[in-house]
Amino acid sequence: MESSKIDYIQSKDNKTIKHIISLQQRKFRQKYSEYIVEGVRAVTDIAKKGSLRSIFIRESKRNELEPMIQREMNIPSIYVVQDPIFDKIEHTVNGQGIIGIAKKRELNLQSFSIEDGLYIALDGVQDPGNLGTIIRTAVAAGAKGIILLKGTVDPYNEKCVRSTMSALSNIPIFEDITLSEFYDFVKDNDISTYVTSLENAKPYHSITYNPRTMIVLGNEGNGVSHDIIQLCNQAITIPMYGDIESLNVSIAAALCMYKVREQI
Repeated sequence: MESSKIDYIQSKDNKTIKHIISLQQRKFRQKYSEYIVEGVRAVTDIAKKGSLRSIFIRESKRNELEPMIQREMNIPSIYVVQDPIFDKIEHTVNGQGIIGIAKKRELNLQSFSIEDGLYIALDGVQDPGNLGTIIRTAVAAGAKGIILLKGTVDPYNEKCVRSTMSALSNIPIFEDITLSEFYDFVKDNDISTYVTSLENAKPYHSITYNPRTMIVLGNEGNGVSHDIIQLCNQAITIPMYGDIESLNVSIAAALCMYKVREQI
């Protein structure tokens, strides 16, 4: 593989540093369709998908990381950054000294090709760690796509990206979907929707799931909104065998996904 050109950054006013700092805000991630990944494994995995635009290496880690990057990655832009400046762009505690800028997948729900299988919809999930874990589990369970209804946390939030363990590039994710868009999508594609709720719900293990199934989960405190529940085909609940009211949403999502996968 031909070696990539390496640039050296030694000023906090460098425009490339300012750009990566801007990506810490959602509005700029949306504007540029880019997000930040940190750590050797995440950067390597995203690079293999062809989604990485540039790499930043901590200067003190250069001798350790540069041979691996030049050997395994064909990246257009590689930067070595002085340690004090790198400190401003790295947010992982005891980080590995490597950060990448990745391009977001451009997806349109209306043109998404649907097939039989498992789909996930999330309504108002707020914790980025929960969302990242759900995305990672959805990939492991072979889900076909994830719909994030308006009010759900940004999947490209740095904590969420870390929690996914690079799974973001392995599954279609649709952001900021409205109630009407959700309704049209499930109706037009003949998707059976099963919402986690306590109202008129059946135990999740007693259901015969259809070949084209969507599991709908909601906010950590309030659950799925009433409007979304009204649109779904069946409410399901996970039995509590001990003295506890509910499960963490990422755990509930994992149980539901694998229960569905036992059938479809």
